[in-house]
Amino acid sequence: MKKKTGKKILSAVLAATLTVSLAACGSSGKTEETTGNTSNDTAATTIEASTDSSSDEKITLNVWHQWSNDTNELKKLYDIAVGNYMSENPNVTINTQTLDSEAYKTKISAEFTGDASGIDVFYYWGAGTAKKLVNADKLLPLDDYLTDEVTGKLLPGSTNAFIYDGKTYSLPSFSWYMTLFCNQELFDQAGATIPTTYDELLDASQKLSQLDGVTPIAAGAKDGWNAAFVYQALAMREVGAENVNKMLNGEVPFGEDAGYKAAAEKVLELYNAGAFGKNPLESGNDDANSAFITGKAGMRIMGSWFANQVYTDDTATINPDKVVAVKIPMITGTGNESDYCGGFIESFWVNKSTKYADEAAKFAIYINEQMGKAAYETGTGFCGWDVETDESNINPLFIQIKDLVSEGQTSVLAWDTSLDANPATIHNEQVQTLFAPDADVDTFIEEHEAAINQ
Repeated sequence: MKKKTGKKILSAVLAATLTVSLAACGSSGKTEETTGNTSNDTAATTIEASTDSSSDEKITLNVWHQWSNDTNELKKLYDIAVGNYMSENPNVTINTQTLDSEAYKTKISAEFTGDASGIDVFYYWGAGTAKKLVNADKLLPLDDYLTDEVTGKLLPGSTNAFIYDGKTYSLPSFSWYMTLFCNQELFDQAGATIPTTYDELLDASQKLSQLDGVTPIAAGAKDGWNAAFVYQALAMREVGAENVNKMLNGEVPFGEDAGYKAAAEKVLELYNAGAFGKNPLESGNDDANSAFITGKAGMRIMGSWFANQVYTDDTATINPDKVVAVKIPMITGTGNESDYCGGFIESFWVNKSTKYADEAAKFAIYINEQMGKAAYETGTGFCGWDVETDESNINPLFIQIKDLVSEGQTSVLAWDTSLDANPATIHNEQVQTLFAPDADVDTFIEEHEAAINQ
């Protein structure tokens, strides 16, 4: 069925894009470059395309992104989009380079301490993350390239995280929604109830821990952003999305609301109850995803993009139709059920130092629209563009999440995409300390106050 991406259904995501995470859709544990030859010396893929240029000059655009795992659906979608771009635009070669998410962040930061001369267009995150590059005058504003045709397709509110001092530096691709994924079959075996409250979450964790070889919640805490997801979910429920956003925007100090400490105490309570297994800091994002889709974990707190992997990963052994997607459980007496974590934050940006500003800007606009459309059609994310989409192949799990999104009103983006680089790093590192037996909640709060309340 072909239809316009629903403005009404997605209005909650669009209007509240205030703060997933640097690695939101990243995965993989390998490093590769993508080029069109099959040389064994590099793992690169070169895609040749042409731009709408009046010149016949052959140019190469170096494009970087963080989808390095060949099983990642977003990587496949990107390659298809670039292939189409090439066939329509014969003068341009797209040279794509990839790294896994953590290495990618490190490499991008290092490149932009200089002029990042080897990068023309790159995948990155808006809000507080890109702010440092904007302040350092490293990014090319796209305003001169935004035609009425382009702006007419953008959904209201989808560009909030990409505008700085009145200038638009990027456009949305797709948004995400933090989801609690539950394996109904394991819940049935454990005699547990799909949790709608924190108390039910704790009870389910205790019951699931009694199943042989099953971790109640696959946390992936070796990767800081995974650990942070667990804390941020509970903080959103304790403090409320509106108040968390005020803290992230610097309007109120961290720690002023007692809910931040209460959320940390709940993470520690879950750890002590065995919810994350014996050694959660030894397993990262990919390990946690694998544990869930192979039936070794009962729950996973992850972005909506994970719904696609449940259905498409060749290593999955669970019945995807037995996976239930629910909101982050409520905490009795606090929070608003319509609050959620997610929004538009990920996109492709243009290096101001590129030699090919026109071509790079045109490609960035193109790839953002194409990735938004493709992500929605495959049940990976919610498109930021009002374009024709085919919903015939969207998986049932993503439909469940789509229904949850329609009930959302106020969102919080992942903290490490809203905070400046240093406090964001400290936040992720400090959250990891809660996944260990010697966790100190008071120190956790103090470190956050010192890093954020500057």
